[in-house]
Amino acid sequence: MSFLQAPESSDWLLSTIPWLLGLCAVAAGATAAGVWLLHTRLRELARLAERLSALEPIQTTLARVAREREDLDLRRIEHVLIEIRDGQRRLEDSLLRAAQVAHHGELARGLPASDGAGLSERIVQRLIAHGYEHVQVVPTLEELAKLFEAGGSHEVLVEARRAGVQCKGRVLVRDGVVVEVEVKPAYSMFP
Repeated sequence: MSFLQAPESSDWLLSTIPWLLGLCAVAAGATAAGVWLLHTRLRELARLAERLSALEPIQTTLARVAREREDLDLRRIEHVLIEIRDGQRRLEDSLLRAAQVAHHGELARGLPASDGAGLSERIVQRLIAHGYEHVQVVPTLEELAKLFEAGGSHEVLVEARRAGVQCKGRVLVRDGVVVEVEVKPAYSMFP
């Protein structure tokens, strides 16, 4: 029966005390490490809060400016700016047409005729006014001079860039005057 007897409670308690003390020491160490991590995180948050406190005066200034400018309608301002831009483009086109008509009038009065370089320059200036850059007139100056001398309506092929996109098209020239510009992005030519 001695084999089935329960061990004495004091022996069991004495044998588990070192284990319990070790477990308590590990728990105390983990708690201390956790408290130390929390303390360092709180210090970092305090530093961030100090940096964010500089935003408070900016916020009050922004609120004051917003109260002062409540009467501004940004959509209306945007539309006015768009109308001004469109008006400027129309004015540029009108000025270019007037300059070309004046040049055409000089030719009709027997003043010196322009050569291919003059026609090429007018085509380039018109395309630049339309917002194109790196403009290249495909025909040579000799070919342009022949077109100019022949009179009538002719299409002149051009290449240019707009907003970084390669564009190709034609310019309709009638009696040395640029009448119409039709230039499209090169990628739109493919199906």
